[in-house]
Amino acid sequence: MYDQIQNPGPPLPPAPGHGRRRHRFVLLAGALTVLAVFTGAAVYGVHWWTHRDERQVSSAVTDFAHAVDREDSATALGLMCAEEKQSAVESGASTTDHGLASRYERPVKTSDIKISGDLARVRLTRPSQQPATLYLRKEGGTWKLCDPERQSPPQ
Repeated sequence: MYDQIQNPGPPLPPAPGHGRRRHRFVLLAGALTVLAVFTGAAVYGVHWWTHRDERQVSSAVTDFAHAVDREDSATALGLMCAEEKQSAVESGASTTDHGLASRYERPVKTSDIKISGDLARVRLTRPSQQPATLYLRKEGGTWKLCDPERQSPPQ
């Protein structure tokens, strides 16, 4: 009897299907994890893509406002649509003057961005100034400030 307790014999075989169930569970858990990661990446990508123009419009307005703060007419002209730029140059704006240092820049807040095709409208707010509405046109894939678009603003 003592021998039977010490040496109970060969181990019992695993219950039928136990190894397959675990294998299926691991595969299912892995597949769900991959699906969740893919879905999250897709949602992020769609959000990034749909708001890309809004970020570019906001950036163009901020860069323009800072160029005006620094009296950097060369940069400001580069941020204007072709007809606006031509009008400013004809009025005497310098195409080579890069103005003052960045310490002259003041805070800029953009909001209420409306985009319709290649036209955009944005609200600009700055300390100690009345809010202003600016208009932009997409030229060559880049958003440019374009006051003539005030005549046909996006809805």
